Amino acid sequence: MAFLLKGGIDFMTAEEYRALLDTDFSDVKINEMPDMASYHADLNDTIEKRQQKFIRKVGNPYMMRVGKMKVKVSFANNGVSIEEAFKNMLLTV
Repeated sequence: MAFLLKGGIDFMTAEEYRALLDTDFSDVKINEMPDMASYHADLNDTIEKRQQKFIRKVGNPYMMRVGKMKVKVSFANNGVSIEEAFKNMLLTV
């Protein structure tokens, strides 16, 4: 089963999603991670377009680098869907 972003963009399989989510800091070298310190979302783009651009830039939306710091993103189990949490995160970038 593939997960889809709105607009029908094929996102990832359940196995790929789990692998990204389970990535540990020790599994990734900081110099191999894209630096998001200079990333800015185009506020004129739709949410769907921002999602696409962000995923293309970062690769793993749960593990990224900001300057010299590794960042792991997780979401609380509070009933908010991953898509909704992702949209909220993009609105604050």
